[in-house]
Amino acid sequence: MNRIYFFTGTGNSLWLAKEIAAKLSECELLAIKAGMDMAIPSGLDRVGFVYPTYGWASPLIVADFFLKAQFPEGGGYYFAVTTCGGLALNAIPQANAILAERGVHLNYGASVRMFKNSIINYGMSKRAEKIAEQSANRAAPIICDIVNKREVKIKPVNQFLYQQHLGYMKEINKTALNYKVSGDCMACGLCASLCPVKNIAIEGGKPVFGNKCERCVACLQHCPKRAINYKDKTQSRGRYAHPQIKPGEIARYY
Repeated sequence: MNRIYFFTGTGNSLWLAKEIAAKLSECELLAIKAGMDMAIPSGLDRVGFVYPTYGWASPLIVADFFLKAQFPEGGGYYFAVTTCGGLALNAIPQANAILAERGVHLNYGASVRMFKNSIINYGMSKRAEKIAEQSANRAAPIICDIVNKREVKIKPVNQFLYQQHLGYMKEINKTALNYKVSGDCMACGLCASLCPVKNIAIEGGKPVFGNKCERCVACLQHCPKRAINYKDKTQSRGRYAHPQIKPGEIARYY
């Protein structure tokens, strides 16, 4: 039996986790989310972590999972794969460092360049289908490595870049407090069902945001009416979801 823990907003990392799982016999997918069971059972053949790159490192919720998960005693094959729009940099070394402190050896780590979707920072490309195809080609040898339990040496954390990451992430949980909801909102509740930390409640016919945001921007990207925006930056920007992952599928995991 194998198990993959994933975190996703637009579906990129869920797509990759599913691609890996499809090549492994008996593989379970579990979302990294608030209130999840942190105990990893013993006897698993492979344990994997698939997540996006935020600020050149791991999302807060993923790093917190590495810190708090209850790992079984003994060996096992552990792998981590991060998705990124550009450079992953510390996203795998950070995981390796935290897991090493927990007494867990990360056997394999890799990154897959995929669609850039940090809509708060820039507009979305119109080449989603083509980029998804390119990503599949990049992922194929990595999946083969995991199937064959290849081991790689993981670089140490770049401390200068990690300090930059900490600065970037410092106020990230307040991101949603800058979201604006237009009159186009139809109170469908999709945003609330997608939120991995249950930071959204539907009140008075509109979503209300708390201060536990992970900046996955799933609520913004998947809103069927494009009614959610960040400050005055995203109103004219396109939206993105992985072409093979529907928002309802993400919601079922969260």
